[in-house]
Amino acid sequence: MTRRLTRWIARVTGLAVVLAAGTVASQASPAAAATCPARTLSKPFSSFGDTNDYFLAPDATFESGTGSWALSSASVVSGNEPWKVFGSTHAKSLKLNASGTATTPSMCIATAEDSMRFFYRSPGVAGAKLHVHIHVTSGVNVATNDYDVDGTVAGWAVSQRIMLPDIRDASGMQTITITFQPRNSSTATWQLDDVSIDPWRTV
Repeated sequence: MTRRLTRWIARVTGLAVVLAAGTVASQASPAAAATCPARTLSKPFSSFGDTNDYFLAPDATFESGTGSWALSSASVVSGNEPWKVFGSTHAKSLKLNASGTATTPSMCIATAEDSMRFFYRSPGVAGAKLHVHIHVTSGVNVATNDYDVDGTVAGWAVSQRIMLPDIRDASGMQTITITFQPRNSSTATWQLDDVSIDPWRTV
């Protein structure tokens, strides 16, 4: 009787382990199968010594408007960054008034997509800054990164590489938005163009 009871307990315990493993596998499968959209890569900053691949944020050349960007006191205007790295016919950029803000659509960012760059036209006003706020969410956490671009020297320039926080969950992905906002001047306006993400595949 004792041996039969022992064998029965072993069979029940083994079944419970198998069922538990199946439950874990079924929960993990959707995350493992999920992927960010396919990327179209180029090297837009190669003439500035950065030969890494990049892909554009949604509608970030502004040639066809702003798509699902969230804007306040900002609009698409004539005048592209002068290097025209995404096409010789490009002729538009995003203008931010002194009180304006512009936020990208929510973007899926995958493993090793770790930084961003963009072109900007500085107002040439002492103390003026363009504040860049990166907001990241994943299944495990929320994080931010903040960066200020100096507006003292007038004209078009390219930003430094700005790091994206890394709080990816088990899927290897996270979601980000990037907000641009002029600061420290009640009159200075900025222009923004070609917001790009580096997938870190060429380093």
